[in-house]
Amino acid sequence: MSQKDVRDISTGKAGSPASNAASSAPQPAPPGKEPGTLTVAESTGYLAFLAIVMYLGWGLINTDGNLILILSGPITTTLHLSIQQYSYVVSAGFFASFVVSLILGPLGDRLGRRFVLQLTLAGTAFISMLQYFINSFLSWFLIRIGAGAFTGSEWGAGGTVLAENFGKRFRGLILSVMQSGWVFGYGLASLISLVTISAYGSTYGWRVAFLFAFLPALLIFVIRFKLKDPKRFEHIKAVNEAKKKGDQETLNRLLGIYNVDVEKVDKHPYRQLFSSDLLRTTLVLAFWNFLTTGIAITTNAFQPVYFEEVRGFSFSAITFMFTIVSFAGILGYIANGFLNDRIGAKYSIIIFALLEVIGIYLTTIVPHNIYYLWPAYILFFFTENGQFSALIRLNTEAYPTRSRATGAIWGGAWWSLGQAVWPLLFGIALSSISFNSAWYYVEIVPEVIGVIILAIAMKNIPPRRELEEIHV
Repeated sequence: MSQKDVRDISTGKAGSPASNAASSAPQPAPPGKEPGTLTVAESTGYLAFLAIVMYLGWGLINTDGNLILILSGPITTTLHLSIQQYSYVVSAGFFASFVVSLILGPLGDRLGRRFVLQLTLAGTAFISMLQYFINSFLSWFLIRIGAGAFTGSEWGAGGTVLAENFGKRFRGLILSVMQSGWVFGYGLASLISLVTISAYGSTYGWRVAFLFAFLPALLIFVIRFKLKDPKRFEHIKAVNEAKKKGDQETLNRLLGIYNVDVEKVDKHPYRQLFSSDLLRTTLVLAFWNFLTTGIAITTNAFQPVYFEEVRGFSFSAITFMFTIVSFAGILGYIANGFLNDRIGAKYSIIIFALLEVIGIYLTTIVPHNIYYLWPAYILFFFTENGQFSALIRLNTEAYPTRSRATGAIWGGAWWSLGQAVWPLLFGIALSSISFNSAWYYVEIVPEVIGVIILAIAMKNIPPRRELEEIHV
């Protein structure tokens, strides 16, 4: 939003959709609208551009993260790493993401969503390329700390941008499209792995693959010059400014556009998250983001090694399956997007998470050949990915605009911590029990228990509500 747009929101001058909605103080709501829930829309072209950029951002930033999963076999073999050492490397990047996300969340509510997006893409792109030079467990471990530090923040910031720009009618679908960018990143990583390993061999090809980690940097220039912070964010800034100046007339006018809890708007975002009205949501979402994402990434991380070393499938057969089936995950995201637009994010998460558990069981514990593995893996990948389109919706819709970036990135932080801790637990379990037992006791049983807790503790947010109708 330009400086002129900010002035228009604050003063009610003509020249922007926001100013037209706020031409008197307060502006009467049109039929079917509550006061303070007006939709200040961007152009259709800009919204399409926004959806594409957020999709590519989430996809490209995850190309790096998925490369270390898909190339786990060649890398561990070349560097002579154990499965436990590999689990430490995977955990290091995600633990760094947890810490960095806790810092960047409040910055997203103070400096803007765009600032966080640029920082996360730049950090991932330039540090990830250094993995070309790794030559030991320690060098890979240290570089992963930097390379993986920004993923959770990008997820929360991107979801916040889309949630605040799109109205209630398409919010679930658009967020599912953004989330499907992960599958784009997974498919792209699979393709890069297949091409580089085929061209340069298993001992050097994986190094070449990491050179493609520069791709997220290409979006930084687009975001810098073309992307605007959401009008809801600029509106919150204007409310804060009017409150500081004691300008009640401007404040009343602003509250006719988007309703805001004026008493809480200037408090530190973490104080808001842990206030009585948001505490339950904050704790439940931390728990569920931690658990379900940790289980999902552990499955993705250890399936390649399991399929190759335990089941005896070739690297090319498994990587080819990952490349093709990865796009079934896109269908899972879209399907859940339509579903959560009708029954709410909570219930669609529960349905998909339970089907994911069945998928984990069928792809691991049940004996199979490659022809059986394909449909079982499709079921797993469809439901594993699909639930996350509802999770990003829950993480963004559950918080008011005044603390939404912090809340969404808080979810991303625990999402990252789960990915740090769970592979580590799985690796430790493998030192004392069999692979199949680890799938059962570290993956399947905890997910079922978690679904029960989510069903009891989390309130369902009714679908197709404007953000200000959910929470102010």
